[in-house]
Amino acid sequence: MKNLGIAVCAASSIALGSLIPFHSANAFDPTGNPVADAFLALLEAEDGKVDSYGELTESGGRVEIMDIKVSSDASDEDVQVSIAVTVLNNGTVDDDGRLTLDGMELKTMTMSSDSGGLDIGSFMATDLVLPSVAEVAASDELPLSGPSYRTLEILDVKVTGDEGNTVELDRVFSAIDGMSGDLPTDIRFSLDNVRLDAASLDSETEKTLTDLGYDKVAVNVAGAGKWDPDTATADISELIVSGDDVGTIKLQLTLGGITRDLVDQLNTTGGSPEDAFGLVQGVTIGGLMIDLQNASLVERVLDMQANDAGMDRAAYVQQLSATLPLMLAVLQNQAFQDKVAGALTAFLNDPISLNVSAAPQNPVPMAQIMGTVMMAPQALPDILGIEIIANGAN
Repeated sequence: MKNLGIAVCAASSIALGSLIPFHSANAFDPTGNPVADAFLALLEAEDGKVDSYGELTESGGRVEIMDIKVSSDASDEDVQVSIAVTVLNNGTVDDDGRLTLDGMELKTMTMSSDSGGLDIGSFMATDLVLPSVAEVAASDELPLSGPSYRTLEILDVKVTGDEGNTVELDRVFSAIDGMSGDLPTDIRFSLDNVRLDAASLDSETEKTLTDLGYDKVAVNVAGAGKWDPDTATADISELIVSGDDVGTIKLQLTLGGITRDLVDQLNTTGGSPEDAFGLVQGVTIGGLMIDLQNASLVERVLDMQANDAGMDRAAYVQQLSATLPLMLAVLQNQAFQDKVAGALTAFLNDPISLNVSAAPQNPVPMAQIMGTVMMAPQALPDILGIEIIANGAN
């Protein structure tokens, strides 16, 4: 949990992963309810142990389990998980061993280990399919299937890192609005009120935050995207990070060549960047837009850097602007260099907004982009149709 940013952005995955956190034979006393037993078996599917659970009640299709305690000491760190209330709605154990639920709710869940912890007020998921114990056990050799869901909401989240750093957020939400077979095609997500407090951070991170003039900072993250396997196109229609006294940055991206076969192959790379890079050479960029609306963050960064350089911001900006032509000379495209230098100089002197876009006449393959970067970088702005606009003016 050293990287709190990654931990927060993956909070929904962490929570779902905590349902199958830990490979052993069932150590718990069976409840007699097949849905509850399937759920508890999943908690033990990989080096976990259900130490205890409290009262179990059934009413119609609703199964409620109180006070589940799970532990694992199979790794180098002692992991403890507790779930105060678990509600499983209209569950069935499928022939393949997967657990299918109309809904699941966890109330007051905590996970602690030597490297940090996770506290959740409540976790709710609908149309949930959890992988079988056999699938989890075989996940070292094969890609793990699932879990899948329609909506997921996590409230009152606190992530604690190994150095005591904490990040809190009010809500994590994710929705899968479309599927093609077992692959999602239409996704929305948001992280609401992600909060960093300088007093709850390690000294180095605290210093960075306070040097920027923040005692506390809060941001929101939202995104949405669609993938059409028939046309092999993917659109990130919205990826926004925003915060008061920070600003807003928005990304839009259109990609081609995202075939089902490519997605399947990427799922087997095991996270290897080299393997993934080789697979995406045929992916094309059809359009890109990055828009920054500043709300004091840029001034804070410039002030901090100017202070480190022993000068005021105006002098630092003047010095930085003077070096831009030299830094941009590597592009070997004088017209584009002048455009970029002019826009960046205007933005540095009056940091209101900065917009960068790419609108190629035809989708450009990644292989062509990389080849152009190495052989003829001066041609890249024209190939991609790159524009840069500062403060709303060319």
